[in-house]
Amino acid sequence: MISVNENSKKVCSDLLVKLNGKQHLRIEIPEYMPLVIELIGEQVSTPFGIGKLYSLAHYYEQNGDLMRDPEMCFIVVDNRPFPDTWELLEIYPQMYRLDSLGIYQECVRIEDGTAKSFHRKMQSDLIEFADIWFENIKQQGFLK
Repeated sequence: MISVNENSKKVCSDLLVKLNGKQHLRIEIPEYMPLVIELIGEQVSTPFGIGKLYSLAHYYEQNGDLMRDPEMCFIVVDNRPFPDTWELLEIYPQMYRLDSLGIYQECVRIEDGTAKSFHRKMQSDLIEFADIWFENIKQQGFLK
């Protein structure tokens, strides 16, 4: 599996600090769609250690339905002895969903709490998107 870049690791880590052990958090910035962070799975076994599965999503409402624009799920394996040892924090894109276009892509298949297989090319594409999205999240003020 392939992890996001160092900047994305820092942004994601800051978001998880904001989550502060809660199950979910909604962050609202007036100019942007709310950002929702949810812990959706624990004890996910990977070749790199045990991780947690998190969902990050922007939502809007259409005809009474919540639409993801987008949602991404990430497996986070945190083997850091200290918070600033970024090289030991691994964040793997697992899923991407964009409701308005009917897109659903799962690049890591999780079965019975274990990452069973992954699609390298799809994960590489999702990393490109995630790295841009994490930078946008930072620039838009969701970390403040």
